[in-house]
Amino acid sequence: MLAALPLTTRTGLPLAVLGINVLGSFLLGLTLALVGRGVWPEAARVAFGTGVLGAFTTFSTFSTEIDGLLGRGWAGWALAYAVGSVALGLGAATLGRLLGARL
Repeated sequence: MLAALPLTTRTGLPLAVLGINVLGSFLLGLTLALVGRGVWPEAARVAFGTGVLGAFTTFSTFSTEIDGLLGRGWAGWALAYAVGSVALGLGAATLGRLLGARL
């Protein structure tokens, strides 16, 4: 679904990359909780967490998007995007772990 979105909005803000990385963080948190509780085997953490979600999310694109924002002179947006991405990613991972603990 998110892959069908353009990489940036008309204003140049990289919202699709943000959405993919936040979703990936949520799924990784969920995976870690399910592995930790023994619902999924340890191999699922490596295969799904590192393999699938590592390929789904992208730190290099995140970095390139920040560089692009800085290149346009949008330092404030670059900072907001970086801080927001980390905060939303951590929040999403925490929600995933909480959900996994309840399943």
